Amino acid sequence: MKKVELLAPVGSYEAMIAAVQNGADAIYLGGKNFGARQYANNFGNDELKKAVEYCHIRGVKTYITVNTLISNNEFYEFEKYINYLYNIDVDAVILQDLGVLKYIRENYPDFEIHASTQMTIHNLDGVKLLKEFGVKRVVLPREMDLKEIKYIKENSDVELEVFIHGALCISYSGQCLMSSLIGGRSGNRGRCAQPCRLPYKLVDLESNKEMANINGNYILSSRDLNTIEKVGEIIDVGVNSLKIEGRMKRPEYVATVVYAYKAVIDEYLSTGKINVNESLRKDLEKIFNRKFTKGYLFGEYGKDIMSFEKPGNRGIKLGRVIEINKKSNKLKIKLFEDLRKGDGIKIKLKSSSEDDGIIVNKIYSKDKIIYEAKAGQIVEIDYKVKGNIENIIYKTADIELLERARKSFAIENKKVPIYGAIKCKLGKKLEVYIWDTDGNYINFVGDKYVEKAVNKPLTEERIIKQMNKLGGTPYYFEKLEVELDDNILIPISEINEVRRNAIDKLNNARKRRNNRKYMDLIINELSDSKNNNIQGNGGKVSLRVYVNNLKQLEAVLKCNVDLIYYSNLYDIDEAIKVSEKYNKLIVPALSRITDDREMAYIRQNLENIKRTGHILVSNHGQLNLLRNTDVNIYTDFSFNIFNNMALKKISDLGVKCCTLSLELTFAQIRDIVKNADINCEVLVYGHLPMMIMKYCAIKTAIKNEKKLCNICRNKKFGLKDRYGNVFPILTDNNCKVQILNSKKLFLIEYIKELLDNDLGLIRLQFTNEKKNEIIDIVKAYEKMIEDVLKGKKIISEEIIQFIEKYKSNNDYTKGHFFRGVE
Repeated sequence: MKKVELLAPVGSYEAMIAAVQNGADAIYLGGKNFGARQYANNFGNDELKKAVEYCHIRGVKTYITVNTLISNNEFYEFEKYINYLYNIDVDAVILQDLGVLKYIRENYPDFEIHASTQMTIHNLDGVKLLKEFGVKRVVLPREMDLKEIKYIKENSDVELEVFIHGALCISYSGQCLMSSLIGGRSGNRGRCAQPCRLPYKLVDLESNKEMANINGNYILSSRDLNTIEKVGEIIDVGVNSLKIEGRMKRPEYVATVVYAYKAVIDEYLSTGKINVNESLRKDLEKIFNRKFTKGYLFGEYGKDIMSFEKPGNRGIKLGRVIEINKKSNKLKIKLFEDLRKGDGIKIKLKSSSEDDGIIVNKIYSKDKIIYEAKAGQIVEIDYKVKGNIENIIYKTADIELLERARKSFAIENKKVPIYGAIKCKLGKKLEVYIWDTDGNYINFVGDKYVEKAVNKPLTEERIIKQMNKLGGTPYYFEKLEVELDDNILIPISEINEVRRNAIDKLNNARKRRNNRKYMDLIINELSDSKNNNIQGNGGKVSLRVYVNNLKQLEAVLKCNVDLIYYSNLYDIDEAIKVSEKYNKLIVPALSRITDDREMAYIRQNLENIKRTGHILVSNHGQLNLLRNTDVNIYTDFSFNIFNNMALKKISDLGVKCCTLSLELTFAQIRDIVKNADINCEVLVYGHLPMMIMKYCAIKTAIKNEKKLCNICRNKKFGLKDRYGNVFPILTDNNCKVQILNSKKLFLIEYIKELLDNDLGLIRLQFTNEKKNEIIDIVKAYEKMIEDVLKGKKIISEEIIQFIEKYKSNNDYTKGHFFRGVE
């Protein structure tokens, strides 16, 4: 029989119990620090230990999320935390940071590592690289379809984990800086504020006019994933773990979703058939939904994955308002669904984008108060009308479902089969043997001797009855053998005592399922004074630019730049040819997202792409493809290098230069560079990318989308928020969509501080700028660098005028250079 793991989200101790008691094979949860859901309740260290023991006794694995970026000054606390997790027998850690990976693999070689979806591993080469790093499992992005997943599974032996239910991030996970750049709350640090769930207007950037024909205001708010009717197809491609999203959800949600999927998965594994009854389907809809989608997994795109109208729980249609009585403050409703006292309902207000939510305290039928009403009935409820309302009312909380969910984890439902034998031999002490299917074998000998019976001898039936008194434990005897001499006697209390002690020993054995030896804390110095390779940037000063097309390239070729990153591979030949006339170094820049189809294109054209001898790689798969070639490799900011341990990890692979994380402060950058053994580049100008998506916000948001593919080639669009900020949309030839920050990073005033601290590898990032603007900006930075190198301590009048003019005409930001991220 096939085996597949059902992995449940846990944000609180009660949710952990709910997951286990409803059939989860494994859970994932976070501590108070270093996890990607810092707004969940999460677990203190003592609670973590208790949770691990609870799960292990019941045969459930525990995976702890350590999937955030960790700074140098946090590393000691992180090391202590990992040591604690290892010693309490956590089964695996889920991580994002390459420095975290390096530390764990080198110091805890038998600690299982899972690569978080935050690592953005989305192609076969990336999976293979992580296998070499010692990663056992990769959590794949939600953007991948079944065919892509199957290809990776058939060509690698790494375990694969796939999301099957819950919220969808609209951006590739690990590549989203929207919350970070807007409000300083970083998704890469577990503090995403979900600005994607806010309303935006699609605007034409040329005219600044809002597009009139859009589907709804929540252009970036996706539906919830629901694959319960397709879960068999996911199992069939060989996925090892089926993951439910929802560590921020309440225990009742966890219980309901885990129960539904467990029932369907078990039936499929035993019969080969998917049978989702109406009750399960309805429960999933009632417990929480933003509308459902089968997602990219099953080829749903565009509006089929979006919840344009509302970003929150939609509930289910409860009924139609047929009469409003403002005098008695009542609504008369024709019910589509059952209604009970305690249900939560949502009433839509026509005059507002907000909904009015209430708890139903009384239900009236023919002037009588009733506890519940059935679908089809006409009833009244109390409601003080606050304006014009929509005629359809939604149920957002079903009291019967919630109570049923709570009952499911109020008692011990998770039963573990064990096997036993008891020896009652005259003149010897009572002896019990207990074992389980995991290889644990327990032997316990009592204190009292078996005696000859004077009157009523002990029977086998009575012994079995006492041994089966396992209430308060998760165990039951699948088989129990009794070896009993004739006409003997031993106190019932002794049988009970022996049973309890044997079960306690079994619990202790099951708690330590990984049989690890205790490890002392291992501290790795991020700076090694004995390392002769530490060079920082070696005092180098280099002005580098990043451009997207030939027009932008033409602009920078006339400037005094040292290196040009060029992102369009489809006209790279022309770009190299033109650049050679100016004796400029072109570095082909690969996209952050390259699925296996695009990786095949890169592989087929590799000799041509790498002929300048330099390449900027943007994901782990590209790094794996190129690391053993004769090319100088640069890594982009998409690698999220946040500490020296991560920098050393890519340095070990032969990387020559790294663009550091865009979320680092000046002080953090300085700290990393002074202990670096490769060059580090700092981005000091540009529209920073906030998101990269498979979803096209332009085509999907406009109603007649089927006629509009390639509309972005003729017009430029952006998203306008509630405050009038416009975030430009940038597309590429492979229809990957980036949303840029509304404000441009502008750090020209801090060039002296950068150069004084050996941060002289300076990069300007051009996205949608026009030729003359590019020339002006590059020349200003050139002049600023030149003045600093000449020892000038005061900014020249020419640069002051440029800065004043630029700031008066543009929204600008210092990014995280001084404020940092939470």
